[in-house]
Amino acid sequence: MSEQEHIEQEKVEPQTEGEPNQPNSEEGSGNENTIDEKDAKIQQLENELQKSKEEVQSLKDSWLRERADFQNYKKRTASEFIAIKRNVVTDFVTKLMNSLDNLDRVGIGVEVTEGLKPFMDGIEMIRKEFYSVLERENIKKYSPTGEAFDHKSMEAIMSEESDEYSEEKVIEVYQAGYIFQENEEMQVLRPARVKVGKPKS
Repeated sequence: MSEQEHIEQEKVEPQTEGEPNQPNSEEGSGNENTIDEKDAKIQQLENELQKSKEEVQSLKDSWLRERADFQNYKKRTASEFIAIKRNVVTDFVTKLMNSLDNLDRVGIGVEVTEGLKPFMDGIEMIRKEFYSVLERENIKKYSPTGEAFDHKSMEAIMSEESDEYSEEKVIEVYQAGYIFQENEEMQVLRPARVKVGKPKS
């Protein structure tokens, strides 16, 4: 082969070395699969995050309910304790009322001499101490002379009509009453027994 023919043959034959790489369809498909996997992983993480948020909210709601139930339980037990204490105290005082009435009657109609005065002073001190203890337990003795008649806390033993009365009014107390009063709550332990003045019919 002549030199001229050899040169022409080199011009015609395709070059294999140094040629740029042609796009590979398999490589492009692999890149797309990688992107899809990443998107799927992100979606999975977002779902797990949302699930975790829901679980946290559920736990928070449960805790709030438990806390509210506990607070209600504390209030209920405290209220029950107060009620039990009040009932015990009022029952005990109710049993003492007749004795207190007798203590109040000591010395009535008796002339207090110098020799009797120390004894009467001692009785008065004991009486005051009794009533002081009762008041600390929110129990009060009341003698409603001059007050408007209240059928809830008073019992009319006698009555009289007169033009001087414009309404039913207590004009005499035969036996004092006792009430338990705490804040706005009032319970009559024993109604006062009274004589009522009434306007003429």
